[in-house]
Amino acid sequence: MAHEETVKVIEPSDKATGMQKTIEQQLTDANDQIEDLRMQIAWLERSYE
Repeated sequence: MAHEETVKVIEPSDKATGMQKTIEQQLTDANDQIEDLRMQIAWLERSYE
């Protein structure tokens, strides 16, 4: 006799999907800010040369 298991597939809720998009947007925004700060630092370093 074979042992069978029933597996319930968990669907992501709309809230979870929205939170994931929010997290991805926050990451994108943070990366944009980091790039902007790098450019500012490079500009400041040039002014001291």
